[in-house]
Amino acid sequence: MALSTITIATTIEWAKRLSFNRNPVIGNSLEPALSSANMVLQTLLGPPFSWWWNNEEIVFTCNPTAKTATITNIVIASGVLTCTCTNTFSVGDMVLGSSIGTTTALNGQLLIIATASSSQFTANTTVADVSTHADTGTMTGVTTQDYTTSSPEFSHIEHASVLDINQTPSKWIEIEVKNELALDTISDRPRFISPHVQNAAGSMTWRVMPAPDKAYPVSIHIQKAAPQLTSVNSTWAPIPDFMQYVYNWGFLALMWAFADDPRFAVANQKFVAGLLARAEGLGDEERNAFLNAWHNLTGHEQAEEQQGMQARGI
Repeated sequence: MALSTITIATTIEWAKRLSFNRNPVIGNSLEPALSSANMVLQTLLGPPFSWWWNNEEIVFTCNPTAKTATITNIVIASGVLTCTCTNTFSVGDMVLGSSIGTTTALNGQLLIIATASSSQFTANTTVADVSTHADTGTMTGVTTQDYTTSSPEFSHIEHASVLDINQTPSKWIEIEVKNELALDTISDRPRFISPHVQNAAGSMTWRVMPAPDKAYPVSIHIQKAAPQLTSVNSTWAPIPDFMQYVYNWGFLALMWAFADDPRFAVANQKFVAGLLARAEGLGDEERNAFLNAWHNLTGHEQAEEQQGMQARGI
């Protein structure tokens, strides 16, 4: 991570000297300075911007090819169903049991998770709707489109790739990022990926499509979300110190906007020009998306985009 030592308080003191010594930190709420700093931080770290000092690589491996085994014994005790079958699956595999009995859990079949050993499977919930059962049947492995990793700081996906193990040698292939994906009955090498669910414990579930038919490794390149600033003594981390000239002008622009200071346009143009000059690889559509979002936030007319483009020699 790049060095970040400059505090919000340092920026506030700088802004005060250019604002007739007006104090933007009022009372215990620390407002409007604290919210303004958070707005600038969230803008810098949000889409469409991607920074080498704020990314993370996340990897997982898709479920292997579906497998089938023969159930040799079924026991229901206290509403819990346990199946014993030939030693085919691994602990943690998701399997479908057929010829078990009356159930509507999943397409008339019961979804079971291997929890004890590779030859014994216990239902992951009590089975109140299984009234009858056969002593034998089959277990069929099912691939899943959803994969969970620890990603507490996730903001957005930059790009993702899947390793095509069908080729010799194996080859990394980029897969398309989507906002959301539905379930798919087709099994093949994944061609799409989306963030699916994030829980309060810091885990992120990703969904791929189609459902993988083999154990494909997947690599996701993400940008981290902006931390929530709660103190003016916090630094601008993870923004490095060499971008002080960008966030200082963004903070000052908001201070002048709140004070109806006519100099807002000057600070705003310096912020926009500095940020667009620093951000590499943005297309016209992405630049326009940022400009529209920022100027909607500030409530002022859009500054000239050409300044940032000229600064980078575009």
